[in-house]
Amino acid sequence: MYKFAFTYLVKQDKKTWIDLEVSLKLLHKNILGKLICNYKIIIFCEGEPIKKIKNLINYFSKDLNIKVFIKKISLRSYVKRKENDKYIKEFPHSSDCRMTFSLGYRDMCKFFAYDVFFDENLNQVEYFVRLDTDSFFIYTNNEFIKNFENFDYDYGYISNTIQKEDKSVSIGFGKCLYSYCHKNSNSYPLINYLNLCQEATLKPKIFYTNFEIVKVTWARSNSHKKIMKHLISSKGIYNYRWGDAIIRYYIVNLLRAKQKPLQGCLYKHSGLYDSRNIIRILLMKCYSKLRNRLYQNNYERKLSRLDKLFLGI
Repeated sequence: MYKFAFTYLVKQDKKTWIDLEVSLKLLHKNILGKLICNYKIIIFCEGEPIKKIKNLINYFSKDLNIKVFIKKISLRSYVKRKENDKYIKEFPHSSDCRMTFSLGYRDMCKFFAYDVFFDENLNQVEYFVRLDTDSFFIYTNNEFIKNFENFDYDYGYISNTIQKEDKSVSIGFGKCLYSYCHKNSNSYPLINYLNLCQEATLKPKIFYTNFEIVKVTWARSNSHKKIMKHLISSKGIYNYRWGDAIIRYYIVNLLRAKQKPLQGCLYKHSGLYDSRNIIRILLMKCYSKLRNRLYQNNYERKLSRLDKLFLGI
C-alpha cells in the first residue's frame, strides 16, 4: 500500500518534458527525499519521454529505489471524448484575446476533475497528489513535511492559494450545481448549497489545483461520483470550459470534505506562493518585485546567495 501517488500528465512537447525534469528534481530534493512513508510517481503521457527524463527515471528507480510508472495514453480516448462530439474547438481565453483553450486542454480538465481517480495505478494508493509539469517546490520546511507525512484529510492544498475564477469560464456552473443540490439535498450531507451556488455564479472561487492532495476513497465515493456525473453530463467542461479547479473547490465544500491547507513551503507555478508567515511573504514579494522577478523568474533553476537570503532558504 502506498500513502501517496505523485501524478503528472505530460503534454508531448520538448519544453514540457524539460519542465518535468526540473519539477521532479525539486520534488525529490524538497519532499520525496524527506518522506519515510511509501510513495510512487505516476507519469501519464501520450508519447516517448525525452532522453533526459529516461535517464532521470532510471536514476530514481535504480539508485533511489523510487517506483516510477510511465503510462502511455491517448488523452481523448482516456476521457472518452468522441470524435464526432460537437464543441467549439478553440474556446476564447479568459484573459488574453490572442489565446484560446483547446479541446485538449478541456480533456485535461476532465481528466483531473474525475477520470484519473479510477485509474488502476491508484488501486493501492491512499492519496493522489497532483503536480503539473511546471509545478516547482523551491523550498519546504519541517512543518510542511511533518503535516504532509501525517496527512489524514480528504483534501489538501497550499495555504493562501484559493483564488477567484474568471466568470467567462464559469458560465452556468452555479446553476448546474444548484439543480443537483436542490434535487438531492435530502440524500447527501450538502451544506449551505444556496449560498455556495450563488457564490459560484457571482464570485466563483477555485483551489489552485496544480498541486493538490485528494483521498482516493473520497474521490471514488458514491456522493462524489454522483455529483460529478451530473456535472459531466451537462457538458459544461467542454461547452463553457469549466476547469477542474472550480469543480474541485465547490464539490469539496458542498460535500463537507475534510480539508487541510498546508503551510511551510515556497512554491512556484506561474507566480510564487509562500505559505510560511506574513513577514516572509512580504519580504519575498518586495524582493521579487524590486528585481522584476515575481512572475518571470528563474528561481526553480538557479538561486543566488542574495535570492536565498531574501527568500529565506
